[in-house]
Amino acid sequence: MDTSWYRLLIPASELAFDSFAKTRVWQEIAQALLRKYVERYYTFRKREWELPHLEYRDLTEDDPNFPSILSEDGAEYGYRILIEESQQEIVAKLKELKEAIEQGNLKDWEFRGLKAIWFGRHLYQPLLFLDGSVVEISPAPLNKGERRFIEDLKAFHDANPGYFAERELYLLRNLSKGRGVGFFEAGNFHPDFIIWQLEGKRQRVTFVDPKGIRNVGLQDPKISFYETVKEIEKRLGQPDVVLESFIVSNTPSHEMSKLWGITKDEMQKKHILFQEEDRDSYIRILLETTS
Repeated sequence: MDTSWYRLLIPASELAFDSFAKTRVWQEIAQALLRKYVERYYTFRKREWELPHLEYRDLTEDDPNFPSILSEDGAEYGYRILIEESQQEIVAKLKELKEAIEQGNLKDWEFRGLKAIWFGRHLYQPLLFLDGSVVEISPAPLNKGERRFIEDLKAFHDANPGYFAERELYLLRNLSKGRGVGFFEAGNFHPDFIIWQLEGKRQRVTFVDPKGIRNVGLQDPKISFYETVKEIEKRLGQPDVVLESFIVSNTPSHEMSKLWGITKDEMQKKHILFQEEDRDSYIRILLETTS
């Protein structure tokens, strides 16, 4: 039986017993491995405890996955945006955006790298994208891959009314640790988005994570989560609810084929789709695939 739990890639010269100065490197390696082991052991035990307690719950308007800030009057829906006092032009533009939201004037808005994205199927609006560091936003704004996913999903929704005549689509950006939906089975994985498709009494829930995967191993729990989520579906035992998961990669498939040694078709079978090269097809695949 193979009892190994890690593979160390390091030049042989770094492990040679020829210099006391190398002890610092060896100590860092040992500490990193111990941290990884403790994390795995904790995850295993937490999963063991959680299994009997998992259940489906309705999403309510006070769910912590909706962005909120704390004020003297308690929690209030919204974003917190921190700006230097000297940036009065940005302050004025943000006040214009706030007024437009309050008036229901939901139109495209963009200023100095900050963009408000409107998509009526998302459970709250707007989503904010930030390219740069002129302001600080909490909860964290969309990154480029997440923004592209929202735009691609919106384009597909608007271009295919026939497809959505038979099903309802809902989307929610999943917040990070402590607020969003996470899975200890996959190394405390918090997928970036949750998609619901309602077809009569049947509900398909798809977890989507747009990301670069160049530094992610083929055996990483995030990559195999498409299998893990089916195990969760089976345990929960509700036949009208189907769970799926996809990685939407902004790393090209030819790079991953070299790194992983598998074909693009094999990656798609693992629910890995490619955002750039398959822009015209990956949303439909993601919405229609049922494993």
